[in-house]
Amino acid sequence: MNLLGDRSGGAVRHVLAPLRLLTPVGRGLVVTAVAAAVLGSRFHWLEFTQLAAVAAGLLVLGLVWQLLPGAPEAHLTLQRQRMVQGSPAPTLDLEVHAGSAPMLFPRLLVPVGRSTLQLRLGFLGPFSRTHLRGLRLPDLPRGVHDVGPVIYEKADPVGAISRRIRTGERIELLVAPQVTDLPAFAGGLANDLDGATSQQLSMSDLAFHALREYVPGDDLRHVHWRSSGKAGELLVRQFHETRRGHITILLDPARSSYPRARDFELAVSMATSIALRAVRDDLDTYFRCGPHLARSREPVAMTDIACRFTLEDADQHVAHVASAADATGATGLVVQVTGSARELAVLDDAASRFGSGAERIVLRADSAGQAQLVEHGALHEISVPDLPQLRRLLDLGMR
Repeated sequence: MNLLGDRSGGAVRHVLAPLRLLTPVGRGLVVTAVAAAVLGSRFHWLEFTQLAAVAAGLLVLGLVWQLLPGAPEAHLTLQRQRMVQGSPAPTLDLEVHAGSAPMLFPRLLVPVGRSTLQLRLGFLGPFSRTHLRGLRLPDLPRGVHDVGPVIYEKADPVGAISRRIRTGERIELLVAPQVTDLPAFAGGLANDLDGATSQQLSMSDLAFHALREYVPGDDLRHVHWRSSGKAGELLVRQFHETRRGHITILLDPARSSYPRARDFELAVSMATSIALRAVRDDLDTYFRCGPHLARSREPVAMTDIACRFTLEDADQHVAHVASAADATGATGLVVQVTGSARELAVLDDAASRFGSGAERIVLRADSAGQAQLVEHGALHEISVPDLPQLRRLLDLGMR
């Protein structure tokens, strides 16, 4: 029974699909053609019969126009694919190649995130092209925004029938959060200075890994001469790179933790500021919000992942913290960034999964509250009402 219903519904949609191509002008022509044909047949008025024929002819012209071959091609080029929220948006270059059919003042739509850039080009003859440079994009919030593909509205000269043709590629534009410069981390990392090895190989460190063949450019001081003499070729020492410090930054994505939507954006900015300070201090940095995480010493990895952070309806912060504790092991500093509604007991219990050696900091984004620093034993709780105050408050909390 449901199968028959689905088939009948599909058949109706298949029949009605061409009607969706009609523009308001096209629908007006249909009504005019039908009404004029009825009046002309009933009253034998030649004028109405001619009017019906003209309206029907324009509709046929529109259908024939849509059947003409030669779809256009469009190519998008962004001046840059990364920007910071609040900075001038990058410009866009658009190159359009016409097909075998002429394009009469074509209308192009360029999706930019949730906005749409509308363009009207001049006449393009068959196989001609035009190049638009320096198109300014609208202001965009933090996030990952798709630019393109270009949508070409193919319409006949009368504008009775129009259909949209997608062409070109889609480009990702990353809008990073605003950040503030922070002082270097001075405390909370002593237990990471014991030379615990990582899996990163180095040519100059403390933890010996193996011998390998010499390649031009290797430091001759690392040649193992005794082994080289036995092997008959130069062999150099290779080491495991030792960690100089590890920091774990966990951003709470639960919607229930933030009474105000702007508090989450403040939390993202604070967490990203800390992550950037950590990688600039050459610390192993684990940065996570929900399912999105980055583990690196590269600033671009921190800003790119911050573009993808979003609020979640489900509260899985504790599970994410447990996963981070299993993945990172010993860490010198655990920073949890959340809103004012998250219970402190939950945060303290979550941070305890990293062991007693890690220093624990809770940063609360509270745009409606007051700046304050409260110590709960080994846990430092800092409430931050706006981003510029983060430096001073964090400096006090790290002492």
